[in-house]
Amino acid sequence: MILVTGATGKVGREAATQLAAAGRRVRALSRTPEEANLPAGIEVVAGSPADPASLAAAFQGVSSALVVLSGDVAGEARNVAAAASASGVGHLVFLSSASVLHPLPHGIADEHRAAEEAITASGVDTTFLRPGPFHANTSWWIRTVRESGAVRCWIGNNPGAPIDEYDIASSAVAALTDERHRGKAYVLTGSEVLTSKEQARILGEVLGRELDFSVAPQEEVVEVFAGITGDRPAAVTNVAALHSPEVPWARPTPAVRLLTGREPRSYRAWAQANAALFAAEKVTA
Repeated sequence: MILVTGATGKVGREAATQLAAAGRRVRALSRTPEEANLPAGIEVVAGSPADPASLAAAFQGVSSALVVLSGDVAGEARNVAAAASASGVGHLVFLSSASVLHPLPHGIADEHRAAEEAITASGVDTTFLRPGPFHANTSWWIRTVRESGAVRCWIGNNPGAPIDEYDIASSAVAALTDERHRGKAYVLTGSEVLTSKEQARILGEVLGRELDFSVAPQEEVVEVFAGITGDRPAAVTNVAALHSPEVPWARPTPAVRLLTGREPRSYRAWAQANAALFAAEKVTA
């Protein structure tokens, strides 16, 4: 039995679906199992990585797990590590972040480093998947693209190699089902280096629209992030890291090809698959 936490998110859902399609027994952990809407044959159980009691039950009879966390990443990782160790799970594949390799100190990196340390301390075999920015991060642009044909970028315009969530999920499936990946860590990227402006150009070509592009000043982004989280110092360090050209995802890695045997999906393919999200709203009289 393979357990998937975060099974109703983009990566967890796709990984659970691929595992089930390959004939694996899958148990999905969901805070709202009645709303999970996962494929038939996947066992859905109620629980959360934030709830140790639910994890103890979810890990019963499980041989390996894909660990996808949100919220208090470090705290949830400690809960998962304890439950996995107590239940005798053999392998944990943790969806971490390439930020752990970032040269600048910031909260996102600190959280994921602490999470990796907790999972390592469990004594269970581990595989760490460390993706950089997702193609889907450009979903932040939906409202302004629909309303005014404009992209307002919050992360600067430095080049990087973003990755499709499908490729992250496929990499997780490979790590879970091939013992050669135990004890390893992979930085996951796409195969092409793009700036945010180039992504906006590609999206515009797919939509058949010329999109205006601008980069928000760091001070503006700090105010937005601080307003969301209430933690201004963390917002300052996180925004500085996001705008830095010295990022671990600046160049493509071969990890997706090594894990899955194929090339990663392009940003253009993602934009084509998700073009309807950006379509201008029809004005009704």
